[in-house]
Amino acid sequence: MKEVSKMRDDESRLTRRSLLSPMELVFRNIAPEFDVFNFQREWVPDVDIMEDAESIIVRTELPGMKKEDIEVDVANGVLTIKGEKKEEQEEDKKTWHRREVRYGCFARSFTLPADVKSDEAKATYENGVLTIVLPKEEKALHRKIEIKG
Repeated sequence: MKEVSKMRDDESRLTRRSLLSPMELVFRNIAPEFDVFNFQREWVPDVDIMEDAESIIVRTELPGMKKEDIEVDVANGVLTIKGEKKEEQEEDKKTWHRREVRYGCFARSFTLPADVKSDEAKATYENGVLTIVLPKEEKALHRKIEIKG
């Protein structure tokens, strides 16, 4: 049975490799964290950025993290979210059959689509979801202009 499993793994690896373009192979060597076929890449949480008339809302899922391990900064129109998802050390030696949960440090930075009032920004962390609300500056708000004459 192990031989069949090994053959499948080899076949899968060969198939994935043949699907890669020469440029993807170059990027794979330069920046492995961007390699979609490299299942050992660093953990980078996904982010949703939305905008309404008054604010910019940013949401990211950070399951298993403590709010003390998350840092949010806004400076010069750039939002930065940093943190570390710490792996719990277990006393017993255990045999892993599958290990998909990612751990480690991350940092994500985004240029905001409008000027914001950073001193009025609010962040909440509930059920593993970080939500950041950034009120827009007065000059960035959309308003109708009355036509006179």
